[in-house]
Amino acid sequence: MSEPTEECYGQLCWLAIPVINIERATAFYAEVFGWEISPNGVPHGRPGVKELYFFNRGKALNGAFYVMEDGYHVINHSIGSHDAFSVHPSFNVKNCKETLELVTKLGGKTQLHKTELGENMGHYARFIDTEDNLIGIWSKI
Repeated sequence: MSEPTEECYGQLCWLAIPVINIERATAFYAEVFGWEISPNGVPHGRPGVKELYFFNRGKALNGAFYVMEDGYHVINHSIGSHDAFSVHPSFNVKNCKETLELVTKLGGKTQLHKTELGENMGHYARFIDTEDNLIGIWSKI
């Protein structure tokens, strides 16, 4: 593995997503974002984490689904309030509205509908995935 370069600093380098149901999570993210997901889990020695399933999207994104034990998954959103949210990843998509429709079809929930940023900066939206995580999306159209 090569050493990080100055331009890498401050960029997303790893995404950890806690999940309860790995089959449901892998189906959801493979369909919504086209991620490649390892079919085999790797045991994890940390308390609260059963195993990891690694994923990637080419060279641009690497991470893992952390299969959590009961009582260790922290919920970081409020489905009832569009204004309440915490730190969350946001992903570039072709069209926010179409992606939210797919998310709903696959069992997720819209937290914030497609919203224009203004000044020709595109649109954003947020959803709750099938594992109760808050995820942001952005599209130019």
